[in-house]
Amino acid sequence: MISSARVVVFGGAEMREGVLALGLEPVTENPELALIDARDRDAVASAAGLPAHIPRVVIVFDADRPIIAALGIDPSHIVTSAEPAVLGPALMRLRPQRPRAATRVVVATGVRGGVGRSLLVANLALRIAPRMRVCVIDATGQGAASWWLRCVPRPWTEFEGLVDELTADHLAVMAEETSSGMRVIGGTPAAPTPPLLGSTLRAASGLADLVIVDAPLRNDPLTRVAATLADRVFVLAYDDPWSKLMLDADPPTEQEWLTASQMKTASLDGRRVFRALPRDEPAVASAVASRGAVKGALGKAYEELADLLVIDAT
Repeated sequence: MISSARVVVFGGAEMREGVLALGLEPVTENPELALIDARDRDAVASAAGLPAHIPRVVIVFDADRPIIAALGIDPSHIVTSAEPAVLGPALMRLRPQRPRAATRVVVATGVRGGVGRSLLVANLALRIAPRMRVCVIDATGQGAASWWLRCVPRPWTEFEGLVDELTADHLAVMAEETSSGMRVIGGTPAAPTPPLLGSTLRAASGLADLVIVDAPLRNDPLTRVAATLADRVFVLAYDDPWSKLMLDADPPTEQEWLTASQMKTASLDGRRVFRALPRDEPAVASAVASRGAVKGALGKAYEELADLLVIDAT
């Protein structure tokens, strides 16, 4: 995620949602950055009084890009979409420089079972692996993530003797490597102990650019260990009474990205949702048959999340 800069938005709701998705703060006073929809005359008129020293990104129609560039605006500050994956790189180049460590460890968990944690992990890994080194850790002991990734990693029992001395070199030898180059750790039939999971996560951070963990339920001791070592945590939930009850009892923290599963909504029980993963049964059924990446509307949502994580990790 981009460090939380203050952004004034001149445009519609789609632009504001993109800014929020990138972790930026929409403001009306004392902005550090500006986002202007040049496709909207009213937005342009509103931005006319913006102080000249405020860095800005301009959204234009594709056909108008040469015209805007001819006016002297840096082409890298011109985009043609309000999608977070498009806005992110442009805003990142302008954001106030603040020291921040890149995201190295991401955990996917849920407030209840069956919310699509393993499907999310596998699809993020499949999309990110061509762009950076990825290590997937299955902390559930159930093997769902490795099934999607077409591999059979070694069982956790083979790692237990190395709890106190596990290193990236050990993992490089013991992890299962897929045809796409990612490494997968954690086979069936049992989950790791909390100390082993902690050792594995610390070692994996030296093996890959991004470590993605398929974790048990949010209140599981293994997930709590993983969360303490994670930079970001996806918390998946349904719009059902049980999910709402669990979220009320233990509200998401700032580190956690509340993610609505099988929904198209901007909020869940009054809480703002970082991302909604739409219900798309035909796309999932097709992916199950091929053991490949999910496509369709759900695949697009996974693609956007993968793009944001690549930004966050770099």
